[in-house]
Amino acid sequence: RAHSAAQVKSENMQVITSQRVIAPTRAALAAKPARSLRRASGAVAPTKRADRALILSTRAMAEEGAADDDFENRLGALRGKRSKRSAEDVAAKTALKDPEPVKKATPSGQRRKGVADFTTVGSVDEPAGANWGSETVVYEGPPARGEIIANVAMSWTLVWIPLTISAIGRGLWSSYKVTDKRVSVMSTSPLRTERIDVPLGEIVDVIAIGRGVGLWGDMVITLKNGEKVELRSMPEFKDIEKHIKENMGTADPEFLLER
Repeated sequence: RAHSAAQVKSENMQVITSQRVIAPTRAALAAKPARSLRRASGAVAPTKRADRALILSTRAMAEEGAADDDFENRLGALRGKRSKRSAEDVAAKTALKDPEPVKKATPSGQRRKGVADFTTVGSVDEPAGANWGSETVVYEGPPARGEIIANVAMSWTLVWIPLTISAIGRGLWSSYKVTDKRVSVMSTSPLRTERIDVPLGEIVDVIAIGRGVGLWGDMVITLKNGEKVELRSMPEFKDIEKHIKENMGTADPEFLLER
């Protein structure tokens, strides 16, 4: 009996254990179709979502391309307006500026005479063939002697020695002659002997600056071709400047424009 009771108890325990093992298996078998259905529905759903996302992305790209085209068109129109406006501004500014004067060209085969054309080298006598006719002499003589005196008085300084030598050289070898027809500068320097005779009609400008408390002055005359001739330490420089201005020639338009 004891053995049979133990055997019955053992069989009952096996039955309970088998029920516990079988129960989950049945539950799993019962749930398997549902899981397969879920998986099937899940496989379909992502495909639909992907198609919908593709459609949306295509629409977005199309709209973006249209927006880009519209932006490019607007940008091109804006650039066209700016370039047109800038061209108009440049044209307006150019119109406001004074027109550049047109320089008168020298006739073909002709040129303005310069200092070299009025210079005689090697002699201070009247050039052969020169015929000035009757002349009224305004001044004839050497540079002002006061320049030599002033420079010698200042020669005790080393800086003034070159100026003193120049003043002495001009006093010894230079002389001027101013008439109603010409301005002449003669030099008998050992280095170069020459004579310059400039007609008053070839002079277009004269500038004189006083020296030595106004007792003499330096003068510069300008020719029609722009070259200049200096007359240093000229006595009575104010009267001579006035005389030259009253009798000098008319400047060319080019000279007036350059000034």
